[in-house]
Amino acid sequence: WLDRTQYTGRWWQDRTAVRSYCGYQAGMLDADIAPDARTIFDLVPDSLALFTPITRGLSAERDPTRGVRKLWGTISHIFEWHQPGDDVVARHLIAAMERTDQWRFLFAQFPAVDGYTHQNDPTHAKVLRSLHRVDAVIGTVRSRLQALGAWDDTLFVLVSDHGASRVHTHFDLADWFRGAGIPTIAHPELWRRDPRAAVMVAGNASAMVYADPAHARTHRWPMDRLRMPEAFGSDRDVVSALAAEAAVAFVAAEDRSGGVAIVGAAGEARVTESGESVRYEPTRGDPLALGGAWHGDRTAWIDRAAEDLFPDAPVQLLDQLRSGRTGDLVVIANEGYDFRGRWEFPEHRSGHGSLTRGHMLTPLWSNRPTPGVGIRTVDVFPALLDWIGIPIPEGLDGRTVWRPGRMSDPMVEVSR
Repeated sequence: WLDRTQYTGRWWQDRTAVRSYCGYQAGMLDADIAPDARTIFDLVPDSLALFTPITRGLSAERDPTRGVRKLWGTISHIFEWHQPGDDVVARHLIAAMERTDQWRFLFAQFPAVDGYTHQNDPTHAKVLRSLHRVDAVIGTVRSRLQALGAWDDTLFVLVSDHGASRVHTHFDLADWFRGAGIPTIAHPELWRRDPRAAVMVAGNASAMVYADPAHARTHRWPMDRLRMPEAFGSDRDVVSALAAEAAVAFVAAEDRSGGVAIVGAAGEARVTESGESVRYEPTRGDPLALGGAWHGDRTAWIDRAAEDLFPDAPVQLLDQLRSGRTGDLVVIANEGYDFRGRWEFPEHRSGHGSLTRGHMLTPLWSNRPTPGVGIRTVDVFPALLDWIGIPIPEGLDGRTVWRPGRMSDPMVEVSR
């Protein structure tokens, strides 16, 4: 991301106002979180975490893999050898079962499935082998907790943070802007003179574009201004040209009258929020392929997500544009495309980051009954706190829709 309030086009002096966590700036993640935000490790001091990139609230003793995570993260990236990282996590996790009285919450990240998926595809033999190894570790953990008589008193949650799908075409978004004659900065090339665009790719299948980044400002430009040729120093409507590309599902930006404006090859629409209601209203065509206008609260949107081409997209776009760090323009890739080309090392043969079904729908399993309603990954956080007995802070993005610590609540198993 780029901090539009601080960046002034001086690529070296302003380097801390441009961020990529896929490199030396990864260690800045904790400090970049809002100062008053509290992690689960803050809320539950007797936590143990394995391979977590977010360490705020953890002592060195409670974060025993911090050093080796950086080591294996580097080795895995260069040599595309991801399993050793999972093996380290497995050893620490199984060993932790012998001292369960020392912690109330344990977090463990297994990175190999994601790494091998990027390197190959979601059903590749290396991916499936890593999944089987994770499954074996879970079986060992369960057996040990059962032997200790602790399984029934433990909430066990297995969840993925995103999906993935095969990539057949790399559409380098930064090079597209440069090819249109627009001086553009993007990692790792941040030294362009007088840039008119900054392209920040995330997950490789979505990107944020900042207009005229060399001049600091406090606010985003709305969609109608971004469509003016002078917004990017071009001779055409860059937004319309970008939306017409086969790689692009749609682009989104703030609407001057409030909400989010969406432009895609399939048409244009607005998303607005009023009270508890989120409304999608096509103005021409139907860029999100929802079959026309639709509205409902955030629970209703997630409940219909399984049937949509871009599940939960209106809510996700509203949330993304709440952040001051979000670009002027959010660009979403179509299935099979990503937005990195020349500087993608190693090459990603599968990716994520878009709002397509393959990237948005993720599995969640638990040893306790899960709610019979749609659930977002952010809803897992308050569920964990509920089980542990920690008061749920105000202002969380996650809804309290799953209360595993209150077994009197009516719940049913779901397969989603």
